[in-house]
Amino acid sequence: METQEFIIVTGLSGAGKSQAMKCLEDLDYFCVDNLPPALIPKFAELCRSSSHNRLALGMDVRGRSFFPDFKEALNQLPPLGFVPKIFFFEASQAVLLRRYSETRRRHPLAGAGAIVQAIQEEVRKLAEFRTMAFRLVDTSD
Repeated sequence: METQEFIIVTGLSGAGKSQAMKCLEDLDYFCVDNLPPALIPKFAELCRSSSHNRLALGMDVRGRSFFPDFKEALNQLPPLGFVPKIFFFEASQAVLLRRYSETRRRHPLAGAGAIVQAIQEEVRKLAEFRTMAFRLVDTSD
């Protein structure tokens, strides 16, 4: 069975994940954003039986209730012919704060609280996924 490309784009909100997904789409990857991890193996099976052999999946903290299933889903991919590579996007806190102030978008964890605390909480929640990364991409500069 031929091994197919499967990239997972994750990381901190505001660090450039959406731009990375757009670039991958331009490079002819079949891209899906925020698929619940329990559906990742099914997604891979469906794509394996189609003409799509370059897949990219965007995952972020918005899917936080699904994160416990993420590692199990990744373990199911190699038998299906996919070796997932995680690209973790990050930026300094100062840069993320500037980006949020420029776009006026709300951080997904901010709620009614301060954005600094939301960024710090996100760093804590994603720490395990950062250690699993194939590549760390710092977009601060």
